[in-house]
Amino acid sequence: MNVLVHLRPTPVVARVTRLAHLVRPPESLAGGVALARALGERAVPPSALIDPGPHLEAGRYVTFWTYRTGRPASASEAGAALRALHESAEHYLGFLRSFDPRPEALRVADLVGGEAGQILRDAASRLTPPALPQQAIHGDAHFENVLAGGVWQDFDEACFGPREWDIACMIHRWAVFGELEREMQTALAAYGAYDLEAVEALQPLVVLGIAAWGSLAPLIGESSPRTAHRLEWLRRH
Repeated sequence: MNVLVHLRPTPVVARVTRLAHLVRPPESLAGGVALARALGERAVPPSALIDPGPHLEAGRYVTFWTYRTGRPASASEAGAALRALHESAEHYLGFLRSFDPRPEALRVADLVGGEAGQILRDAASRLTPPALPQQAIHGDAHFENVLAGGVWQDFDEACFGPREWDIACMIHRWAVFGELEREMQTALAAYGAYDLEAVEALQPLVVLGIAAWGSLAPLIGESSPRTAHRLEWLRRH
């Protein structure tokens, strides 16, 4: 999704979009920068040494972040960290894009065409998000995006939506690929109470969003091996 460049010797990382500028306005990234800043110690912060952006350069969006190392969170740490993030972000009122992936999926469908475009278009027209309370959420809360100690990174997908969207993202690999079941169950137990029916209702929309971005990969000369599986999952469901 991005090229990441550590601007040594400074503790700054530049994130340069590879795909987002094809579909989203830069304001969507501005929302993620602002949310990460508001979350304080619960997030890897935007850079304080340079204007974090987003900046527009050669048609791409560039944001600047603090360089941070650390081991990935364990499953239990990830679940507890997601609960803590949701509680910290509950009253955040800054601008964020909507979690609803359907408008972007339709834009991607127009860009890619073919069978993938048709599946995305059909799914976007058939799926409807359930009516649920909404707040600021991470938007892409999988295990690789949280470090030990409950510190979240990668706020490109930050959005306004139901907490269950983040939970559905977190367990996506289990729900769709049957992977990491034990780890996912551990994370869910650490998260605490949640609406299971809402998570199940949102999972097809999570798949739609991820499949849409994966369908763009050929436009930059790459393949996304799991995209075909996600598209077939959408067709079946």
